[in-house]
Amino acid sequence: MTIGEDNGFPVDPTAYRARHDQRPASTLKPFAPGDVLVGATLLNNPQDDHAGQGRIIQFDADLNEKGVLWLTGTTHLVYGLSFAPDGTLWAQDPWAWTTVRVAPDGRQLLNLQFDHRAFSKVHFMADSTLLFTEMLDGEHQPEPLTTRHRPLPGHRTHLGDGDLWRYTADGELIEMLEPEVHGGMSGSMAVTHSVLSPDQSRLFYVSETGPRLMQFDLANGRQLSDLRSGSEGDRTMMHFDLSLTPDGMLMVCMGNRVDVLTQDGIWLRSYALPGFGWSIIDARGGTHAFVGNWFSGEVVKLDLDSGEIVARSMVAKKCMAGIAQYLPTG
Repeated sequence: MTIGEDNGFPVDPTAYRARHDQRPASTLKPFAPGDVLVGATLLNNPQDDHAGQGRIIQFDADLNEKGVLWLTGTTHLVYGLSFAPDGTLWAQDPWAWTTVRVAPDGRQLLNLQFDHRAFSKVHFMADSTLLFTEMLDGEHQPEPLTTRHRPLPGHRTHLGDGDLWRYTADGELIEMLEPEVHGGMSGSMAVTHSVLSPDQSRLFYVSETGPRLMQFDLANGRQLSDLRSGSEGDRTMMHFDLSLTPDGMLMVCMGNRVDVLTQDGIWLRSYALPGFGWSIIDARGGTHAFVGNWFSGEVVKLDLDSGEIVARSMVAKKCMAGIAQYLPTG
């Protein structure tokens, strides 16, 4: 861990060099309430189907494009967009082992590196600690894709351990927790998508494309029984991203639909969506959910009362890996 001059956070040592990289001009505007931010890397590497020029696209609440931020210091997909309490947008590039931050005024801050790990998301805890989720576990590369993850330092093939990593606000490691993971279709997927319970005592999470919706007791450091679990190979039970509504309902992307469940795993309803590939979601606004399709490259605004798609925008195929709506509380 390298500590740099950036409010005590552990600065990624490559971030200083990355600031001098040539990038297209960015047009990101200061965040406005309701804005939707989407991690959508411009894939331009014929040898790696997940690599390219990192970017975050900004939409208003009706999915009209407002601007684009071309990122420095990333190499692949931009995962796990989430807002810190101060309104800063955080995101992860699990291939580059780097954490991206964007200030509310639209400026990219120095990237951070908390460890040489493929983190998928950070959760901001009430005690000001940071809980990072690890995307990879084991040694299986994602066949038949052409992308390849880096082995951990000192290892030839080991990609990660699928742990939960908790840090102080200034980047000191407090603890590591070991949740169960499924592996997904590739066999190496760990905690790929996650959301905290309202009281932050539990973490709800999935291993992307796997049949299990899992939960971990953060207060006592122990695995809890699955909220639900499907049969291996059942395409209708492939879990992707998940979000929590203001009234505490879990909304889970299932490829061709969004399922709504209680925090006890009781199914309430489903929203059918056209085609397959719906894999990222943010439903924190309460009245609508913003959902993105990996295969088609479309992002939509879903009315949670009527179940109708009320706005849509086309981004690009196979590049969207994170979405978050700006909902300031101050």
